[in-house]
Amino acid sequence: MLLLARNHSLSKLKPLLSLSLISHSFTTQTPYSHFTSIPKPHFQNPTNSQPLPFSTIFFKPFSSSKSLPLNREGNYDEATTQAHLVCPGCGVHLQDSDPKTPGFFLKPSKKDPRTYRLGAHLEHVAHEPEFNDSLKRGLIIDPENLSPESNLVELKPEKPVVCARCHSLRHYGKVKDPTVENLLPDFDFDHTVGRKLALASGTRSVVLMVVDAADFDGSFPKKVAKLVSDTIEEHSAAWKQGKSGNVPRVVLVVTKIDLLPSSLSPTRLEHWVRTRAREGGANKLTSVHLVSAVRDWGLKNLVDDVVSLAGPRGNVWAIGAQNAGKSTLINAIGKHVGGKITHLTEAPVPGTTLGIVRVEGVLPGHTKLFDTPGLLNPHQITTRLTREEQSLVNISKELKPRTYRIKDGYSVHIAGLMRLDIEESSVDTVYVTAWASPYLPLHMGKTENACTMVEEHFGLQLQPPIGETRVKELGKWVRKEFHISGNSWDSSSVDIAAAGLGWFAVGLKGEAVLSVWTYDGIDVVLRNALLPNRSYIFEVAGFTVSKIVSKADQASNKPHHRSEKKRKQSDRKESVAC
Repeated sequence: MLLLARNHSLSKLKPLLSLSLISHSFTTQTPYSHFTSIPKPHFQNPTNSQPLPFSTIFFKPFSSSKSLPLNREGNYDEATTQAHLVCPGCGVHLQDSDPKTPGFFLKPSKKDPRTYRLGAHLEHVAHEPEFNDSLKRGLIIDPENLSPESNLVELKPEKPVVCARCHSLRHYGKVKDPTVENLLPDFDFDHTVGRKLALASGTRSVVLMVVDAADFDGSFPKKVAKLVSDTIEEHSAAWKQGKSGNVPRVVLVVTKIDLLPSSLSPTRLEHWVRTRAREGGANKLTSVHLVSAVRDWGLKNLVDDVVSLAGPRGNVWAIGAQNAGKSTLINAIGKHVGGKITHLTEAPVPGTTLGIVRVEGVLPGHTKLFDTPGLLNPHQITTRLTREEQSLVNISKELKPRTYRIKDGYSVHIAGLMRLDIEESSVDTVYVTAWASPYLPLHMGKTENACTMVEEHFGLQLQPPIGETRVKELGKWVRKEFHISGNSWDSSSVDIAAAGLGWFAVGLKGEAVLSVWTYDGIDVVLRNALLPNRSYIFEVAGFTVSKIVSKADQASNKPHHRSEKKRKQSDRKESVAC
């Protein structure tokens, strides 16, 4: 090796050094080797102790179907928590060996609170003319002479250490490596939480079923509702027979009600929610709460109800779909109850929580509150979108109606994600109101031009999808037919909702046949109208483009306009020469 180093320069030795480091990394222990349920990789021949050649190991084809080894138990078990540290933000087991896998963290160095950022506590007292001579001369404070009892520096409690993924989500609103997110396994609710709720004996359980008000059908956990309802029926029958029967309590929490128009009556909303929940399989609800974690609406009644149901030693489980607002709700409850600080990571990114997080000290007594990973709904359209496209679809402001007055043979697009066609109608006028993110552009035109819209405007003026290549990646465009009827033009009668996107509210006095087009596999449901009111100002035909999409469209079309301008100039020169 020394002879080789003498005959080659340092630049030529770098590839050899990197190969040796890579080969050495395969022999080191993986950060997840302590998981007994996950087999360790074997790079040795089972019949021979001789290792395989390096080329056979390094150039083995990579399969994207493989998922990263990840423990979703979090810190539910106290014995496990003592052996493995858990991130207080997302619930993943912490490790400091592999920066690319979840749970990586670096413990920050300790800073002396008496000297760190000295002078940051000083505030502006008055304008300069009001300063006296002694203040103008200033005072020199020696940090060595500062005593621990000095009130000059306020000692703040030390913040808990979170993983690098939580740090990136909190400060930058995105994950560091999106490709790693695609390899994370789905949260197995039946194995982790379902089997604990199904126990006939033990601690009393309260299930907080968290649902997004702006995407009720897309975020409603039907599988959880059925499992809990079956458990309640089974344990109730056993309890009546004198046997052991731990009957869980179900509290339906509808979050983000601040995104709905303020004109909506709470009584009407609760009646609508109970009806949709019963149709979704939740026929054993103990109570329903309409809350807003951002505005602090309904939190007091929710906390009082949960405390009375859980008792002094109960377990409270916050369960819901991805991005339904569970972590935000728990953080808001912590601030509401005596200012207790919780450190759950909040981000408008689906799947922020990776493992079960036990939140102690928020509820009184020995009651434990658990934040669980979001349940994946593959029939939501957001699961197919990129982070940039999700930011456009995500509803973050109060919904505003955008209403069209149309007739047979016309269509309405919501971006390049959904389209409504009026095929047949017994009346001349149909009112169609689009309820979706204000960042999504709309278009109204003749149905006969729909194919032209897909070819020329999807991915450009109609975004998402962003870019023409993304149109084919989202899947096949399919049609669903609906026969509807209404008895008033003044209000909407029915909704046609797409999971994860929004809905069309239709108002008419008669009958009609409608067709809805979206990508294959996306849930589209027909329901009673959630928001019956429509806009008093009607949208006109053509494009209704938001500022964000118009800028993106302008940037993507700029090279096309330049080439078109050059082509016209060359044609003009040729005609003059002729």
